[in-house]
Amino acid sequence: MTVRTKILPQNLNRSERLSFALKAFILLKIAFLVVLAVNTRFVMDEFWHFTQPVYLFDGTFETIWPKKAVGYALFYEFSHLIGWDATSMLIAGRLTTACLAIAIIWCVYLCARSLGAERVTALLAVALLLSFSNFIERGFRLRSEPLATLFAIMAILVVIRSGTDRAKPLLIAGLLSGLAFVTTQKSIYFNFALGAALTIDALIMRSVARAVKRGVMLLLGWAAAIAVYGVLLGGAAMPQVLAVLFFGPAELAFNGGSYYEGLDAFVWQTLKRNSLQYGLIIFGLFVAASRFAKCDSAARVHFVFTLVLSALVFFHNQTWPYVFVMVLPFLAFYCADAVARLMLRSETWYSRVIGILVIVAVLSTLRNVQYLAHDNRDQLALVQQAEELLEQEDTYFDGIGMIPSRRMEPRLWLDAQAVNNTKSAGEESALYQALFRAEPKLVILSYRTNNLGSEFGAVLEANYELRAPNIMMPRATNNSVLTDPGDRILLFEGVYSY
Repeated sequence: MTVRTKILPQNLNRSERLSFALKAFILLKIAFLVVLAVNTRFVMDEFWHFTQPVYLFDGTFETIWPKKAVGYALFYEFSHLIGWDATSMLIAGRLTTACLAIAIIWCVYLCARSLGAERVTALLAVALLLSFSNFIERGFRLRSEPLATLFAIMAILVVIRSGTDRAKPLLIAGLLSGLAFVTTQKSIYFNFALGAALTIDALIMRSVARAVKRGVMLLLGWAAAIAVYGVLLGGAAMPQVLAVLFFGPAELAFNGGSYYEGLDAFVWQTLKRNSLQYGLIIFGLFVAASRFAKCDSAARVHFVFTLVLSALVFFHNQTWPYVFVMVLPFLAFYCADAVARLMLRSETWYSRVIGILVIVAVLSTLRNVQYLAHDNRDQLALVQQAEELLEQEDTYFDGIGMIPSRRMEPRLWLDAQAVNNTKSAGEESALYQALFRAEPKLVILSYRTNNLGSEFGAVLEANYELRAPNIMMPRATNNSVLTDPGDRILLFEGVYSY
C-alpha cells in the first residue's frame, strides 16, 4: 500500500533538499500552533469544557455536563493547578492541549514509518496534516477531542507496529481505546473503527477464530479501562457512574444537531479551504483500495480503520469543525502516499507535485498569519476583570463558564437546547429564580444570555446593573451613581464563527 521510494545516487541531493524543506515547514507550523494556541479567540465550548475541573470531585458523574465522560476534566485539572488565576489557567490549558497536538503529530510520523513509508514520505504526512486549517486552528482547543485522538492514534500505532495477532499489543490497544472512551464517549467512533478493521482483516484471511481472538483481546483491554474509571470515580456508586457513562449523552448524540441549522456547511467549508489536500487524500485512498488484497495485515487494518472513521466523522449529525481533528491524523498518511506516488511517475510529475506542495504551503501559511487577527485579548481582559470583582467564595453566571477559578451557579450550559428549555420554564426555571434573588454575584452578558428573551432580560435589569462592559452585578443598596461602564465587548462572533 505504501511507496518505498528508492533513493538513487542522482536523486540523493533532491531527496535531502525536500527533507530539509519539510522539516523547516513542520517547525514553522508547530511554532504557529503554539502562537495560535496562546493568541486565538476562545469559543464558548472551550470555556465550558475547561471549567469542569472546578466541579470534578463533588459528584463527578452528575455535575459534568452533559453527563459526559470526565477523562478530559482530569487532564485539565493539571492546567488548573499550574495557573495562578483564571487567565493563566486558560493559557496553560491551551498550551497543554497544543502539546497533545504535537504528540499526535509525532504519532502520525511513527504510523507512517510503521506502514513502510520512507522518512521523507512520513515527513510529508506530518507536513500535510499541519497544512489542514482544521488541525492547525482546532488542535489546541480546550476540548476533549485532542486527548481522545491521541489515545486513539496510540492504539492504532501499537497494533500496526507490534502485530495484529499478538495478545499483549491487542490488550494495550484495547486499554488505550478505553481511555479514549472515558475521555469522551464520542470515541465510540474510534473503538468501532478499530474493532471493525481488525475483524475485517481477519475475515479476509478466512479466519473466524482470529477475528474472535482479536475482538476478545481488544474488548478485555477496553473493559479494563472502563472498570478502573468506574472504581476511581464512583467507588460504591460505580453502577451509577457507568450508567451515566454509557447512557448519559445519548440524547445529545442523537438529537443535539436538531437544535442548530446548517451544520453540514462546516463539511463544505473544510473541503473548500483544503481542497488540494482532500484531492490528494481521495487519490491516495483509491490507490490504497486498489492494493487492498495484496498489502499486509497492518496496512489493511489502518486503511479500514481510517475509512470507517472518516464515514462516521463526515456523516456525523453534528459536524462542528473540531470533529474533523479526530480523523485528519489518519487521513494524512494517504495524502502523503499519493504525493510520493505522483513524484515517482516522471521528472515532469515531480515538478508538478512540488508546485502543488508549494501552493499548499503558501496558502496554509498565509491563512495562519491572517488568523493571528482572531485574538483573545478582549476575552481575557474581561475574564481578569470579572475574576477581580469576585471573592473566592462568590458565584457568578454566564451560561458559558468563562471564569475557571470560580463556580458558576446555577450550573447551566446555555446551548441552544438549554436556552429553549429555560425559556419554556420561564419563572419556574432555576435561572430565573436565582436572578430574581440576585444570588450570582456577577453576570457576564453575551449573545447566549440575550437569547433568553425579554422575560429574563427584565428580571436581570431589575436586580443587576452594569459595572463594566458585559459585566453586571447586584444593584447597589445605596443607589449610588456608577461610573460609565462603557461599550460592550464583542466576546463571540456567533455560533458559526468557528
